[in-house]
Amino acid sequence: MTTWSLRPSPNRLLVADTIVASSEPLAVLRPGCKVNLHLRIGKKRENGYHEIETFFYPLSEPHDVLTIHAAPTGSGLFFSCEPNLPGHGPNLVERAYEAYAALAGYAPDIAVSLFKRIPAGAGLGGGSSDAAAMLRWLEDTAGDKAVGEEALSRLALGLGADVPFFLLGRPAWAEGVGEILTPAEVEWNSMTFLLLDPHIHVDTGWAYSAWDELARQSPPTVPLTSKAPEHKKTLFPAGTILVNDFERVVFPGYPALRRLKESLLAEGASVALLSGSGACLFGMFRNPEQARKAAMKFAASTPPGLGRLEVHCSLEA
Repeated sequence: MTTWSLRPSPNRLLVADTIVASSEPLAVLRPGCKVNLHLRIGKKRENGYHEIETFFYPLSEPHDVLTIHAAPTGSGLFFSCEPNLPGHGPNLVERAYEAYAALAGYAPDIAVSLFKRIPAGAGLGGGSSDAAAMLRWLEDTAGDKAVGEEALSRLALGLGADVPFFLLGRPAWAEGVGEILTPAEVEWNSMTFLLLDPHIHVDTGWAYSAWDELARQSPPTVPLTSKAPEHKKTLFPAGTILVNDFERVVFPGYPALRRLKESLLAEGASVALLSGSGACLFGMFRNPEQARKAAMKFAASTPPGLGRLEVHCSLEA
């Protein structure tokens, strides 16, 4: 198995560009993102991870684009990403390819180009979604080397706690550290989601540490609802009170985010929440036209205290 990360090598970039220019793609994948419609934080485990209870909801917009081309025999994986992402080490797409190849013995010769449209580090799960899309494509093309759904889910969990959700591809309650999934229905016919990315970096590790300190000073009065009636596990009722525990620590540290949430509500959102630990916020609108007008307003004028604001609108049936 051979894998190449194209970012540091102009020569390998040239090879990949030649592959892309000279052939039709094997596949064009459009992995979407997620928002947390509900997020409660529980106790910290000995391994450092926190127990959570959340409701993951998939959105089709914004989405990334993964384009897969056949590569020369024996070349393994060529990978490129535009724009380049900060950080070191393999991208999750590369790690997904390597993990699947190691388990299944299936390592197709491909050139994969990733175009990022989902904001990175915003609480939308873009990297996990890309990894799940790569795993699904490999499983679908592996033929008799396919590993099966159970093994694929374990592989996904090894890449990240929310990768199994993107592999599932439908709304779900998540417990444990986010890996225990129960598919669920939502009680609405359609909803328009307006996502606002203020391009503020909120460190997830800091957010959890701040929550731990807050919980020591003022323990939550409402426990995680794992013992709720069983219908909750297969349904997200329309009247559910939506909370995100991270808001209690993130908003005091980043007051511009609190003001952004208030602005979403003022523009007519039925609900507005931070997604994950942020910094992306979303508003849920029952009226698509109202959401469109709000999107235009936010796009035309960045609220005070923010240097940049990216706006995405997604109508979900």
